Amino acid sequence: MTESMDSCERILVKYPLFKTAITRIQACFDSHDATAEPDCCPLVGESGSGKTTIIAYFASLHPRVDHKWGVEVPVLVAKVPARPTVKSFAETLLYQLGDPLWSRGNTVSKSIRLRELIKRCRVRLLALDEFQHFVDVRRASIVNDVADWLKEQVEEARLAIVVSGLQRCLEVLRQNEQLRRRFGSTLRVSAFRWDVKEDRTTYRAFLSAVQEQPPEYEMPILADLDLAFRMHYASYGLISYTMKIIRGAARIACSHPRRQITLRTLSQSYADHVWSERLNDPNPFAEKFDCEKAPPIALPSATACIPSGTLVSRAVRLELHA
Repeated sequence: MTESMDSCERILVKYPLFKTAITRIQACFDSHDATAEPDCCPLVGESGSGKTTIIAYFASLHPRVDHKWGVEVPVLVAKVPARPTVKSFAETLLYQLGDPLWSRGNTVSKSIRLRELIKRCRVRLLALDEFQHFVDVRRASIVNDVADWLKEQVEEARLAIVVSGLQRCLEVLRQNEQLRRRFGSTLRVSAFRWDVKEDRTTYRAFLSAVQEQPPEYEMPILADLDLAFRMHYASYGLISYTMKIIRGAARIACSHPRRQITLRTLSQSYADHVWSERLNDPNPFAEKFDCEKAPPIALPSATACIPSGTLVSRAVRLELHA
């Protein structure tokens, strides 16, 4: 049973945008030794669109290596702490580099240790997740002192950077000119849109690829137009929600001898893992769900509790198309 669950947890589909993102990050990584000023890239998208998975996968291609002289960390991955300060941000990076004294010393000594460790560990690319934490939403302001500190560390170590986060993280770059000039064009990882034929086709191909990976499960054809629509409606077209539903259904199916995933199994998984966020929406895997009369859905960011005027809500009316 554990083996079956693990196979579902390990599913990874390298869809076109995933491959594009990996190629772009690799170019940043390679620029570390090839240019005087390494390339930097912002990776922006809805929560659940797969940004963290992309970064984690790229880091797995360049793993940490233990040498006699110490640990080599080609890709340093860290999450920006909520409401960051120079102190908390420096401590986060020191901790990720394995500094046993990450909490010791003042800001200056931590900054010096960080620079030395970055050089000693031969870090080439810094990947920062949750970069939108640099934006203080309550005060509608940017934590510029921390952004300036980050710029100084990066320039000193000549690092390539990839920052990922929600759309509002771009405000950090817009308002910090010195940091902004280091970055190239934005790479957007968004939800698949059902009303866009190319997105719809890609999403169905994604579902088909997912179905091929856990062969021990018996399940309906996920890429079938009707079921793909239901899955898209349930997940907003976001990779994270899609996989959450499928993995949840696999866990439920593990307790049955035939390990069969049915519409009822998907319905239960949706209710367990997603529906609490969408109590006003119908369960799309219920037998009585009418694809043709499904009410509009709004992406999670459109209903988030943030100051008015910073984001325009966008409801999407979905219709069944071939």
